[in-house]
Amino acid sequence: MTSIVATSAVSYEDVINSIKENIPTLPEILEDLIMRLSDVDSSLESIQELIEVDQAIAYRVLKVSNKVEFLEPDESRITSVQDALHKIGLEHAKRISLNVSVLNLMESVEFPPTFRFSALWQHCLGVAVASSVLAEATGYENPDQAYTCGLIHDIGKLIKIKYDQEGFCEEVASARKSNLDLHEFELINECLMHDKLGSLMMEFWKMPPELSAVIRYHHVEKRPMRAGVESANLNHLIDIVYLANILTNRLENGNSGHSVTKAPSSLFLESLGMEEHNLLEIEHEILMKYEESVSFLASI
Repeated sequence: MTSIVATSAVSYEDVINSIKENIPTLPEILEDLIMRLSDVDSSLESIQELIEVDQAIAYRVLKVSNKVEFLEPDESRITSVQDALHKIGLEHAKRISLNVSVLNLMESVEFPPTFRFSALWQHCLGVAVASSVLAEATGYENPDQAYTCGLIHDIGKLIKIKYDQEGFCEEVASARKSNLDLHEFELINECLMHDKLGSLMMEFWKMPPELSAVIRYHHVEKRPMRAGVESANLNHLIDIVYLANILTNRLENGNSGHSVTKAPSSLFLESLGMEEHNLLEIEHEILMKYEESVSFLASI
């Protein structure tokens, strides 16, 4: 198949059309989860309805709820999803459901030996955790939505691997040799952009337009360069994931295909009511919550 490094004859529609029959759609539960987590009033009961119809997620919720740290001494094993959810709480239930759904999607793609599945998942988890922390720190009303966007912000890389694994590996290797991040390399060399591919895949799957916009512009710092994004709230969400991606790379939580770290501009931080020195405290919180998440999710 044609290498992605030379894309003049390859359109984004060509890529989507060539793989849409060979990559599973997002699990129905994930679609519903994303919709419900976009609602700040989502409840434990609404999440329970979804989990009970997905055996893989229900099993993992039960598995976690029966861990020693959740059970009281001499307490009998938990066998119902309802009891499990009340034991572990809404926050853990949402995190398990989202991560299991995304992991199932990622595991359906054959990763090359030079780009490990676990490294990308750890990066995506890192951006999800960082997005949630930054949402709280900057007053964004829905940290769950920010977490979700962070978790799937790099889905375009899955599309590129699925379409042309060899070509993607060439890009990663060339970007590393040139000391560029993958997005910059794609831009300079007129490759297919993983952010645009991921956004188009969201549209193909009929996911919420907010999610598509965040994926499309998660590398774009300046709001005027985000074509079609006029909502201040949506721009705030993109800002969060943009900064979360930078901080996750800086903290080396996972690997997204390169080792280049960037710094947000002072004007960008000012727009969020922050300064560079604020990031040290935020990074400490992100790292702590990321390590907790890795430990917790390892049990699923």
